[in-house]
Amino acid sequence: MNHKSRLWLLSILAGLCFTAGAGRTQYLEAVIPVGAWPMSILWNPTSRKAYTANNLDNTVSVIDGTSNQVVATIGVANEPDVLCWNAVHNKVYCASPFTNWVSVIDGAGDTLIRKVRVRGSPCSMEYSPTSDKLYVVSFDDNIIRVYDGASDTLLTEIGTGSGSPLALFWHPSLNRVFCPVSDSLLVIDCVTDQVVSRLRVGEGLRGCVWNPTSGLVYAAGSWNVYALSTDGDSVLATIGGCGRTTWPRSVCHVPTRNKLYVGDFDLLGVALVDCNTQSVYDTVLGGKQINDLLYDSLHGKVYAVGNRDDWNIYIFDAHSDTLVKTIHAADNYEWLAWNPTNSRVYVLDEVANAVFVIRDTAVGVEESPKPQASNSKPAATVVRGLPPGAVVFDAMGRRVVNPRGGVYFVRSGPSAAGRQPSAVTKVIIQ
Repeated sequence: MNHKSRLWLLSILAGLCFTAGAGRTQYLEAVIPVGAWPMSILWNPTSRKAYTANNLDNTVSVIDGTSNQVVATIGVANEPDVLCWNAVHNKVYCASPFTNWVSVIDGAGDTLIRKVRVRGSPCSMEYSPTSDKLYVVSFDDNIIRVYDGASDTLLTEIGTGSGSPLALFWHPSLNRVFCPVSDSLLVIDCVTDQVVSRLRVGEGLRGCVWNPTSGLVYAAGSWNVYALSTDGDSVLATIGGCGRTTWPRSVCHVPTRNKLYVGDFDLLGVALVDCNTQSVYDTVLGGKQINDLLYDSLHGKVYAVGNRDDWNIYIFDAHSDTLVKTIHAADNYEWLAWNPTNSRVYVLDEVANAVFVIRDTAVGVEESPKPQASNSKPAATVVRGLPPGAVVFDAMGRRVVNPRGGVYFVRSGPSAAGRQPSAVTKVIIQ
């Protein structure tokens, strides 16, 4: 069976699963063919579209979040790999590491605006909507380059010292960028673009996540997860037993239970971390190699995709940590993206050149939180609108420009020089 015939058959099966899924809450809704060898996937909440960077045909595919159809194919610089969204100007950045370009796409018109030549090989990008800056790291010259978010021009360069940086994470409350480099974690002030701290922690740092419940940052490294202080300047706890590899793949936070799911790339599965006690309390999917994790706050579900002869999509109830569904429809799942507007999870398959769409048909009400300790954050407030100037983040710490119904975290009040955390309130927007 050739590639097109296989995708056609998968699409038919997806339609049958969707039709026959009455009474169920999880099923495969659609299979969307995209360009050749898609390397990453991104959700744009402003335009309500998903994007894939197609490495072998030098394009970006644009998927409409409502119709599940590819509505545009955009030619970009050769060998595109990494995607990043500019929330202020609604632009999508697409980095091509091995040809030294960043392509800039208009998120409204789905057209190429410009190509920006990068002197290094860009391997990761992060955008600060507070400062309207794009941060780009290159694996071959140990430099973080800072670009203006409006003009896409280079503002400054920040040296990372020895070791190659591989990832970036923007902290929405502090307006700081965290950059894992070898056994250290660099913390950069997005106002001054200065390195404000260099934390010596463990080897193999890669994944970072903000915990809006406590304000702490968690960094995943070899064998351990490190809990950092609210300002990111010190290590409060080292949580062992989270992996056994130098390449931790993914980490996500479940706010209602104040816990982490930590994916391991060396057959340990997923470690479950209690953020109140800073300890591992269980492991699920033992013996599985995990590529990516994603939390759906609308339905209280955690999605995991496996690797190494175990190409499955695993769906967990985040309240009980029980496996509620296993889906196998392809053989090379890589990355996940969440469309909260249409309640869809996108699963990227780079070998099938396709995006698999999983839809949860359960009523979009977040799980009820369990009783917390007396020093825990207050319960969510139900609101129908937000005050002027409020800054809204989703459960993964990403800024949301046009929040729809669901659970969010709202920051209000002054923030001195953008560095001191201001009040963060959990709300349910109706």
